[in-house]
Amino acid sequence: MEEKRNIEEIILNGSADELAQLRLWLFKESVRLENQESALSERYERLERDEISFKEKMDAAEKKLENASKKLNNDKALFDQRLRILNNGFDQLNADKKKLESEFIRLEREKAYQREDEYDALDLLFRGVDSALTLKKRYKDLMKMFHPDNISGDSYMVQLINQEYSVLCRQYDISMKA
Repeated sequence: MEEKRNIEEIILNGSADELAQLRLWLFKESVRLENQESALSERYERLERDEISFKEKMDAAEKKLENASKKLNNDKALFDQRLRILNNGFDQLNADKKKLESEFIRLEREKAYQREDEYDALDLLFRGVDSALTLKKRYKDLMKMFHPDNISGDSYMVQLINQEYSVLCRQYDISMKA
């Protein structure tokens, strides 16, 4: 405030030297203020450029993040889909395994019953054989019926008949020449 009074006094009552010094000081102050204004203006422009550059970088980063997020969501959806397919496949495999196990058990039971039936059938086929002569005759008759070259032949049945025949031959102590 006092400085303002001094300047006003110099302007109103000052000598030429004091006025010259005041003009010089005002000129220097004006130049300093213009330089400061210019520096501030440059700094403001630089800040605006930095802000624009920052916004561009942020936009690019946001786009990149958005693209990465979309890719991640797509990858997650693909992963989930593949996981569902695998789980369905494993479920199907487990169901098939259970089905095969039950089928295997059923077939094993059926084989056991079939073996019992085969031996019952063999007992039936050789029922009434009480001598070596009747054994040979029955064997020949059975071979005529079940021989694989025959229309109703069955090679498996022939194998069973041969096994039973060999057991019965040992019982009757006869040679296996038929």
